[in-house]
Amino acid sequence: MRTGELETDLTRLLDGAPPYVPDLIAAKREAEHAGVPSGAPGRPVLRADVDALSALLEDERDRSALPERPTAEGVLHDLLVRTRLAGLYHT
Repeated sequence: MRTGELETDLTRLLDGAPPYVPDLIAAKREAEHAGVPSGAPGRPVLRADVDALSALLEDERDRSALPERPTAEGVLHDLLVRTRLAGLYHT
């Protein structure tokens, strides 16, 4: 939200994250439905961090200069449809 760019790689968004987050990301990559890593903190710590990070996200949303709604909504839909249709004919 700070830059107006979409970043889907969580490892690039670790600035200010709790120190155990890289381990959680690794566990997520290792097995989609794996349990919490043995070295991870307990539920109360995780809950407090989730609450703090959620508040930070809401703050950033409120300060963001991004528009409330996309300015070119139909353009992305059209691109996806064209891409999918092109894939049907090139396989």
